[in-house]
Amino acid sequence: MTDDRTTTADELTDRLWRDYGQITVQEIPDAALEVAAQCVLDWFGCAVAGSQEPLTVILTEELATGTGPATLVGPPGELATTGMLQAAMINGAAGHALDFDDTNIVMGGHPTVPVLPALLALAETVGASGAQVLSAFVVGLEVESRLGDMIGGDHYAKGWHKTSTIGVFGAAAAACHVLGLDEVQFGHAMGLAASNAAGVKANFGTMTKPYHAGHAAERGLLAARLAARGFTANPEAVGGNQSLAQAAGEGALRLGRLQTMADRWLTTDTLFKYHAACYLTHAGIEATSAIMDEQRLTAAEVDQITLVVHPSLDDVCNIQFPTTGLEAKFSLRATQAFAVNGVDTTSVEAYEDGPVNKPEVQKFIDKVTVEFDESLATTATRATVTNLAAQRHKLEAKFNGLAGPVLGGDHVTAVVDRLRGFADLADDSVGAILRW
Repeated sequence: MTDDRTTTADELTDRLWRDYGQITVQEIPDAALEVAAQCVLDWFGCAVAGSQEPLTVILTEELATGTGPATLVGPPGELATTGMLQAAMINGAAGHALDFDDTNIVMGGHPTVPVLPALLALAETVGASGAQVLSAFVVGLEVESRLGDMIGGDHYAKGWHKTSTIGVFGAAAAACHVLGLDEVQFGHAMGLAASNAAGVKANFGTMTKPYHAGHAAERGLLAARLAARGFTANPEAVGGNQSLAQAAGEGALRLGRLQTMADRWLTTDTLFKYHAACYLTHAGIEATSAIMDEQRLTAAEVDQITLVVHPSLDDVCNIQFPTTGLEAKFSLRATQAFAVNGVDTTSVEAYEDGPVNKPEVQKFIDKVTVEFDESLATTATRATVTNLAAQRHKLEAKFNGLAGPVLGGDHVTAVVDRLRGFADLADDSVGAILRW
């Protein structure tokens, strides 16, 4: 889609706009359009359910005007309208309230929630068509995913929440597309978005994490609207001197990655959640569930679970002692306790405060150990489920095979019985196990 020349920081926004900012729906591959449509479906389901969450209610009470061109997502009897920017904020937060929305590993965050709410609010205001919205949505996903990749892993490792800090660029790019802005205006919008990039991972497990998504949607939309009116900003605020990349990344954008990804449609890299928790807990849930099914184990038969994950997960989803549903979403230990104890991790009700505080869940959390291995991908997990009773059965069978020919069947049984009660032997009886 792009030429082979080397992109520099001062050329970045121009090149992004030429390569992706003006694409039409006819230029987008069918696979990317299908995934984009699936993103829309998935977001609506998450947003409708999320509209009933306390954080959405609070934001609505504080921000909604009661009148305006943009619709707030909710049940039919509760449909309401508000201003464009307020709708982007509230619907953005609602879509991420359950943390059940899609993700993208290349971007390093949740791609749809900062972009689609901004687009829908804008589309209602200016009268954009479905084709315009879908093509602009793909523009937002492609731009934010590339920027998320170019800023590198240090940005996230330092504590920045990329759904917000990078998603704001996706929202701005998508809105610029609908508004028909030019390269210069797009550059101003990107520069303004850079000054609105915010959101720290310390707030994971609280209402503020979904607020990040709403903030990115609202601020990205505002950046495009202001740029359309002639508001100026420095396009190099994304990756130039004293830019976001320099202040909160690895020092500079990895600009060469733009060429590396030139022939890819990153929209098709979108991943959908089937467990209502942080995506990085999913591999562990799946692995342990598979082991439990394969070995037909019950919770009572599991003595320990050891998860081995990439070290970066320690700052994302390793809340050690969760006591709320929101904290449980970001706890490898809690989601393991859920999986083993029959709590449906695909259900949003699992992440209310009740399930994580069940005695059997809290007790099981102490049986889960998390270890780290830098060689693993962030989405990979090694799980070991220890069933000591089954291990004893295997060892007794091994003992029978080794000692049986020497001792004879009756003696083997007697020795095994003595060894089972080893801890209860009296002081003068230990030597008895050696006599048969």
